[in-house]
Amino acid sequence: MILTGNEIEREYRNGRITIDPFIPEQVNPNSYNFRLGKTLRVYKDLPLDARRANEFEELTIPDDGYVLEPGRLYLAHTIEVLGSEHYAPTFAARSSVARLGLFINLSASLGDIGYTGQWTLQLYSMNRVRVYPGINVGQMMWWRPQGKVLLYDGKYQGSVGPRSSDIHVDFEKQFARQRFPGLGASGDWAEVGPKFGQLAAVHLDFPVPAAFCVPAAEFTAALDERQAAELKNAFTDVRATVGAFFTESLARITDTARGIRIPETTRSLLRTRLQDMFSLPGDLLAVRSSGLDEDGENTSLAGIHHSVLHVDSADAALEAIERCWQSHYEAPAVAARVRSGDFDAMPRLAVFVQRMIKPDLAGVAFTGLDSGAHGPGTPGSGAHGSGAHGSGAHEVTLEYVEGLADELVAGTADPVCVDSGSLESPGAAPAPHLDALRQVVTMVRGLRERAGHEIDVEWAADPEGVHLIQVRPVTARRSGPTTDDKPVLNVLRLYFDELTDDFELGAVAAVYSGYAAKRGPAHRLAHESGVTVGRGWVVRFNGRGLHDADCAASFAALLAEGHIRECVLDFGETLRQIVVPKEDVVARLAGLTGAETDSTALHSVVVRDFVRGRLGVISRRTAEGGLVVEYTDEGLMALNRGTAGGDTLLVADTTRPSTAEGNLTAADSARPLVPHLDGMARFTLAMYERYGDLTLEWVLDQDQLFFVDYSLLGGDTAVTVSQGEVCISGGHAEGPLLRLDDDELLRRLSIGPAVSIDKSQDVSEHEGLADIADRVRAFSEKPIIHAARPYAVLSVLLDDVAGFVFDKGSALGHLAILLREARIPAVSAADVHGTRAVITDGTVATTHDAPKEQ
Repeated sequence: MILTGNEIEREYRNGRITIDPFIPEQVNPNSYNFRLGKTLRVYKDLPLDARRANEFEELTIPDDGYVLEPGRLYLAHTIEVLGSEHYAPTFAARSSVARLGLFINLSASLGDIGYTGQWTLQLYSMNRVRVYPGINVGQMMWWRPQGKVLLYDGKYQGSVGPRSSDIHVDFEKQFARQRFPGLGASGDWAEVGPKFGQLAAVHLDFPVPAAFCVPAAEFTAALDERQAAELKNAFTDVRATVGAFFTESLARITDTARGIRIPETTRSLLRTRLQDMFSLPGDLLAVRSSGLDEDGENTSLAGIHHSVLHVDSADAALEAIERCWQSHYEAPAVAARVRSGDFDAMPRLAVFVQRMIKPDLAGVAFTGLDSGAHGPGTPGSGAHGSGAHGSGAHEVTLEYVEGLADELVAGTADPVCVDSGSLESPGAAPAPHLDALRQVVTMVRGLRERAGHEIDVEWAADPEGVHLIQVRPVTARRSGPTTDDKPVLNVLRLYFDELTDDFELGAVAAVYSGYAAKRGPAHRLAHESGVTVGRGWVVRFNGRGLHDADCAASFAALLAEGHIRECVLDFGETLRQIVVPKEDVVARLAGLTGAETDSTALHSVVVRDFVRGRLGVISRRTAEGGLVVEYTDEGLMALNRGTAGGDTLLVADTTRPSTAEGNLTAADSARPLVPHLDGMARFTLAMYERYGDLTLEWVLDQDQLFFVDYSLLGGDTAVTVSQGEVCISGGHAEGPLLRLDDDELLRRLSIGPAVSIDKSQDVSEHEGLADIADRVRAFSEKPIIHAARPYAVLSVLLDDVAGFVFDKGSALGHLAILLREARIPAVSAADVHGTRAVITDGTVATTHDAPKEQ
């Protein structure tokens, strides 16, 4: 709505429009006439460049006038200082001036609310026209705005005289704004993350501090080829070994991440963006992570990435962005992604920079929590249902502290807890904060209505009002409670205790179920039979429990019982078999889950004794009622996964003492096992009677034999032990002989639990293994693989090979079982050379024919 002349004069006198000097006779029916100033500015050199400051010269219009030449631009100015913080200005030439063929603006007739100063005019004449200082050259109009007013605070504010173009000042800003979108930009959540995306979606309706985002693509672009390759190899290794070498792989990942830096061109644009949006130095900033997988409707992944507060300069902001990036590759974030089955090495993290509120009060708020959720004694924890106060308003639960809420969010401060019911009851809330807390409730209810689901909100209040810091879906209610304010360190025996109803397993549920279903009955049978078994526990904990002196001491004492000094940590199907000293368990649990000193998030883990021992042992009942035993001083895992050769002993008749004359065939190296053979035979028979044909796995440690696990067998059950050669799997096969010398790679991939007798995980994406598969498939006929050991990971090649020859290896290990089930011939034989091989029931013959390759 345009102001009339009378309204212009009235608003001038009310101080809502600036006109200096004001001459009543210049007022028109719906505009005000302004006059031409004395100074003209003209550009010196063509072409003009929008990216730099262009040179100009200034001219003074004499009293007898100045002739404007056609086709030339002259920058002029008004005599009057004009502006308003309440109305939107536009201007145009007086019609009498236009009739001379003189333009006073070419394309910029709209001004900004809040600008006050002399106005620059763009004079362009169709004819040679003489102009004079002080002539009424144009007219200003003011319009009533609709909506929230944001005042102009740009580069032309307060201009005196004509101003040439400062577009070059905006040039870098323009591209910086495109690269680093603000809250008002239409950012893709797949690049800015839900955390920033949620704020951007609501910022027009709710008070969100100014912020811009550094999208995830910038993080990816910051990686050089070497860093990207290092990260890819490390994550591929974690996936292939299912965490068995997690500590080693994590060290490679974090070392690589420490070298990630913002590229120089990006740094320059970020500096421009920071100066464009904030006053530095002066403003304090918060630099926050916005993970692409954070704050979704089903997962929060809260707290696994860093945020940096109290940032006071552009340099500090750049360092903080790099710090947030690096946290994406630190233990809590990597472990969380791996537990969820995410092995993507490329960054999935955006970062946003936000003006930091200096609050009097700050906290969190939730909708949809059960009444009394904070427990007895909490202020305002009475029974206030969602409809208790009329109109079905959503119940809101608040926790707050005075000052910053970072310690509250981290769980290191004791908050005041209230709910909306108590705030709406007279006198129930602390009087100094009542208004602010009610504003929070109103804001949260509005956000809840907009979201359509329960929400978790971070907020801060200062003298200007309440500000929205973060909003996310409440994920805990979808899967049960995931936090506990009390110290939690609950421990149950893995194979012997039943889970309580409130013991939630989370990501470790499948691992626990596998142990409980398979090993549980066997370990209980072993216990009843007087056979020693390694101990195991399932542990539910939070940071407060891990760092509580009494809880930690009790847990440490439990672990320390017995002489076993190491244990294995299993966090889930994708992060398993992490071997750590028992004295480091608490620290490792805290590091891998991000469970800081006073955090309340709950986690679960399976902890098992890791018995290295003197010997790793595998036993099996023979068809004739005897006992065949393989053993090695390289450990059970090495024997089982085929990474070590083993010696063999045979008890011919288990109904007689193993040491009876003629009953035992064994080398001197078997002497430590001899006292245990009768017990081993009895338990092997007991397991055979319960489960059928199987192998049993043992560890001999300090003259004590531990039963560890078993594997059921299929296919041909015969195990033939011959002098000098071992028939691992019978049958006939022939083909080109392909020697694999990738022992370190095959050993690493076989140590992890990715390949096992009852479950396998695809490790074929591993670059090294893929290369081996390509070499195998390059033959026109299926080759016979010649390897140092029956590495378990070789099972991925079963469909592509005719047979296997091993320098040395176990006939009872995992690969051997799979080979017999698949009826693929295999033999262990030393000093095999040649280019073509024939395997027949435990014998191997070779020739030196050239291999047939495609």
